[in-house]
Amino acid sequence: MRSTPSFHFSLSTFHIIESTSEGVIEIAAYRFTINGVSLLNYLAEDGIKWTRFDVEAPDTGRTLDGVMHRGRVASKVRLDITCRPLKSSEAMAVLSAIKPEFVTVRYIAPQDGSVTRTMYSNNIPTICATVNPDGTAVWKGLTFPLIER
Repeated sequence: MRSTPSFHFSLSTFHIIESTSEGVIEIAAYRFTINGVSLLNYLAEDGIKWTRFDVEAPDTGRTLDGVMHRGRVASKVRLDITCRPLKSSEAMAVLSAIKPEFVTVRYIAPQDGSVTRTMYSNNIPTICATVNPDGTAVWKGLTFPLIER
């Protein structure tokens, strides 16, 4: 008899565990890498928001009779990333990872499972929350989109 899968999250791994009469089976381990560098330890809890959006043809819209006419050109994915408070060196590592015009992102998606996508990022805000007497800083609110090419 199978039980309901349980979900376990820590800053280093995400496991989907399913208990069966034969024992416990690990189904997947969560990954989040950009250009091969793991950024999982920099994420806030619930730090990845996945969104699928459609790219529509220019003539998409409603006609005067109220009927919707769509011309889906493509479906793309957007990840909205939220980081935990970061030391300056950690913030530099994250910002350096997403600085190239396009990056290779590997993650687990709710629709497709483990995927690798070419994505880009823009508009990256953060707040310098604290500057310590030794000159080190703590950065809060670092968020950025990763948008499929």
